[in-house]
Amino acid sequence: MDEPPFLSDVAAPVWAALAGLISSAGTWFLGVRKLRVSAEQNREKVIAELSVGEQADRASFRSTLISDIANLRQLQKECEADRDSLRKRINVTEEQILVLKASAEMMQRWLSFFKSAETAVPGALTKLIATLPPPPTLPVKGQAESLP
Repeated sequence: MDEPPFLSDVAAPVWAALAGLISSAGTWFLGVRKLRVSAEQNREKVIAELSVGEQADRASFRSTLISDIANLRQLQKECEADRDSLRKRINVTEEQILVLKASAEMMQRWLSFFKSAETAVPGALTKLIATLPPPPTLPVKGQAESLP
């Protein structure tokens, strides 16, 4: 069988063009595949680097958080100690207030007693006061105590 004259004249250039086209398509597909593989490797590499950095950041955050919590617990203990100290001071002050109220009430009763005695016996209160010793002086805060 003889080849048609058209195919025999054009066959070599067509086959060369077809081979070039197939070769370039194959090269293009291989290049795309290599790019995808390279991009995937770079992506995994970046993710691994970010993962290491993120783990370091998390560890740093965790240690900072633990130290902050320890500081807050210490502050809480100090506040509780201050609160207990204030409660003791309040209790002492309330006791002093009760004593002062009782003293004031006693003084008022004595005063009313002496006023009623003065009205019953005129001049008796003046004589009684003259026989009493002088009252003791209370020390002023910051000064040395002086006892009579």
